[in-house]
Amino acid sequence: MAKATKPLNAPKINDAFPSDKINVNFKGLEVIKSFAKILPKKPGVYQMENEKEEILYIGKAKNLSKRVLNYTSLNNLTRRLQRMVNLTVNMSFSVTNTEIEALLLECNLIKRHKPRFNIILRDDKSFPYILINKEFKFARIQKYRGAKKLKGNYFGPFVSPSVADYTLLSLQKAFLLRSCSETVFNNRKRPCLLYDIKRCSAPCVEYINEKKYLESINDAKKFLSGNTKQIENKLNKEMSLASKKQMYEEAARIRDRIKSINQIQKYQSVYVKDMRNIDIFAVKIIDGKSCIHGKFYRNGSNYGNKSFFTNHDINATEIEILESFLFQFYSNKDAPPKILINQDPLHFKNVEKLLNTKNSVKIKIIKPLTGEKFKHIKLAEKNANESIKIKKASLQNHQLALRKLKDLLNLNDQPKRIEVYDNSHTFGKESVGVMIVVDEEGFSPKNYRKYNIRYDQSKSSKVDDYYMMQEVLNRRFKNPNSLDAVYPDVIIIDGGRGQYNAVNKILKEKKLNINLLSVSKGIKRNTGREILHLENTNINLAPNNSLLFFIQRIRDEAHRFAITTHRVKRNKNTLKSVFDELPGVGAKRKKQLMTHFGSFEKIKKASKKELELVNGLQKAIINKIYDFFNSH
Repeated sequence: MAKATKPLNAPKINDAFPSDKINVNFKGLEVIKSFAKILPKKPGVYQMENEKEEILYIGKAKNLSKRVLNYTSLNNLTRRLQRMVNLTVNMSFSVTNTEIEALLLECNLIKRHKPRFNIILRDDKSFPYILINKEFKFARIQKYRGAKKLKGNYFGPFVSPSVADYTLLSLQKAFLLRSCSETVFNNRKRPCLLYDIKRCSAPCVEYINEKKYLESINDAKKFLSGNTKQIENKLNKEMSLASKKQMYEEAARIRDRIKSINQIQKYQSVYVKDMRNIDIFAVKIIDGKSCIHGKFYRNGSNYGNKSFFTNHDINATEIEILESFLFQFYSNKDAPPKILINQDPLHFKNVEKLLNTKNSVKIKIIKPLTGEKFKHIKLAEKNANESIKIKKASLQNHQLALRKLKDLLNLNDQPKRIEVYDNSHTFGKESVGVMIVVDEEGFSPKNYRKYNIRYDQSKSSKVDDYYMMQEVLNRRFKNPNSLDAVYPDVIIIDGGRGQYNAVNKILKEKKLNINLLSVSKGIKRNTGREILHLENTNINLAPNNSLLFFIQRIRDEAHRFAITTHRVKRNKNTLKSVFDELPGVGAKRKKQLMTHFGSFEKIKKASKKELELVNGLQKAIINKIYDFFNSH
């Protein structure tokens, strides 16, 4: 169990170390030697930059002068570092008070700048927790991501969202805890469907008192903390007692709760000694491709497995990759007391230092050599190997599809960047356009873009998809002559000949030589009968053609992104109310009012005395709200 704590603040970046004593004509080894002479013997972070002022590498040091001096011995460096030294034309430095501060700063800068020669964790999203939210009278159980700002108990992290969802569902069945928002909770006059399907005890309509509900909360906390037998024995006694009193319906309900608890145990429990709170990581490299497979256990339960892939130079070692991964992975997560790895733990003392600084419990990084833990490490290694093989196979299929697309469009080279466009709207309202990007390795979500369509309803009596597509493309290629512009090799449009012509017109006006392809539904709109529209021809690929599968897949991803974006915009607009006309009432105060009263109608009818009961609401704001609703 993790309690809400303040996140550890990274040290502020100091001004870069002065470099006015360095000859501007120096390059590579010379520039590094020059900097090494003037650097202080203090801890800090250093950056190497190329002639385009791009950051090549970010490193930490206990002694800046000594560490940078090591780069001058080229024979002792790996090929990767030798190449990096040769490309360096400038360096900058930030001095820190301690080595730990340097480690933190390095981690934050790597995440921000993603330098070419550093090892970069690709998938660094926050993992979900199960939160027992105590900000309300009747605590709410929910899945939660992000900083631990809310008052309550956090259990996790769950690396697999599906495991978190399954656990949350089973907990609702076992302990009948509310999962609804405070607004819904305060506005209920009768129980919702969750009560009827035995997933909530309906505290919203006082079907359970506060004391009894608190008991259920405490039981859930004990269960999530690993005291499963204690809770199971308690429920078994309650079931027996209900049965003796001939309260068979109540006994059946308790039986179902016990069944839900057993399901969680069956799905998640681990029967290995000393495996209650532990993370396991194994790194493997095959043909320059690396994978780190992680297994996560909390309170004796399996919280999921996951394979992580990193961006790194081809000459990076397994130790370098795993060390950098651990720094980045635990920068925004709590670490367990033990971390098992498949590398020599002597190389991970700095990681231990950092984790022991930012965590309340003492962290130990271990490489097991025998026993059950060793078997788990070997299994993680096997999974890492298999993940690399699957990744390589997927990449090979992707490359094959790109080559087939090249042949279809008669391109000179294999496309390196494909942009796919789609739009979504509800009868012309909440209109959005989206762009997704496919590169040489697959989808590139960081390059996805959203466009709010400023559709002029006065110019047309109907929704004009062509207008929407033209607006998106005009904004995408606003400055076609810009030197910094990144343009695709191929553009794919979700639509027929009309959409093709609308986009083609834009490309010709801007004199952009980009290959264009549009995809429309075929006969009777059946999947597998899509028509591909090119400049002077239409093509029907065979339903089992691998290129067609590829085009369908990226078209469907664009469609998914468009629908999701539109739905978010639509929901935001739906939530707009009379509050928006009220001066001095922003999002925070709106939330306070809705949380307290439960509905807009209750706020409207509230007296000044009732408004005064809202926590943190100033007298001037109370008067404004009351006068607004009662002056007309």
